Amino acid sequence: MEYYGHWRNRAFFLILVIIILITATLSSCEATDPPDSDIEIISKELIEVPGQNPNIDIYKVFYKSDNIKVLAYLTVPKAAGKYPLVVHLHGGYALERKELSHYDFGFTFGFSYMSDEVVYLYPIYRGYLESDGHVQGIAENTRDAENGIKVAMSTGSVKSDSVYLLGASMGGGVALRLASERQDVKAVVGVSPFVGWDVNLRWLYEHPDANSPEIVEENRKTGEYVRFGLINANPESKGDYSILDRIPDIKAPVLLLQGTADESLIWQTVQDFAGDLEKAGKTVKLVLYPDGRHGLADKYQDQRNQEVTQWLHTYGMPKSFALQ
Repeated sequence: MEYYGHWRNRAFFLILVIIILITATLSSCEATDPPDSDIEIISKELIEVPGQNPNIDIYKVFYKSDNIKVLAYLTVPKAAGKYPLVVHLHGGYALERKELSHYDFGFTFGFSYMSDEVVYLYPIYRGYLESDGHVQGIAENTRDAENGIKVAMSTGSVKSDSVYLLGASMGGGVALRLASERQDVKAVVGVSPFVGWDVNLRWLYEHPDANSPEIVEENRKTGEYVRFGLINANPESKGDYSILDRIPDIKAPVLLLQGTADESLIWQTVQDFAGDLEKAGKTVKLVLYPDGRHGLADKYQDQRNQEVTQWLHTYGMPKSFALQ
């Protein structure tokens, strides 16, 4: 009996220790589990770049999007706290390009001026730079950006209901689509934004005799391919090429900046889209720059940055934030 009692006491003690360890482990998991644990992060590497703001950490992250490995850069303030999330959305091709993989599109960024009062996210869509897959269209780019936002949220450093979307060219279209899908977006900025093939096709239909500048003719040829080769062949995919039908779901205020000498898109389509937003009762501001080129990285760069900064400040961005 003494032998049995001895082992019974030891068993009780071991069970008690196991329960304590399990409880501690579960508590630790509850404290560290990310808000968006459904995103699969492949790797997250802390990097350093010349001249970076010493008050931020910079990460190079690979994550899964539609089971494709996608790259993003992420900056997080070193000081503990919750911060607004600024998502920078780069430009690219408006249609799928199967021949382009790991495409270098001249993406550049500077971390020296990055504010230590916000979290920055730079998702690099599939097919670009080190992201796997091939270049695809706006629908896929939006999903890659959406999953990138989940990566940023997983840091636990993002303030709730405080997402700001900044997109240029194709990235402007991605920003608008994201704004129609998320309810936590505080403000949207589109610089020379692609506003969807439906708006382009409408403008081309309303201006059948227009054939200049050169980009009009290029869009006419591509638009016919989209309309007859893609949408007619696959009517269920029409939404993949559209932003216009998402206007009712856009709640955040939208700033659109557009040059009238844009060599990459028909600038009037941006003007038309702004009108569509206004007719739908949305908060929108359109700024046209005479003879401004695509991206406004020319004589209007300073005015562009000031306009963006002021817009974001109006909708809650910390006053220390300034686009440079």
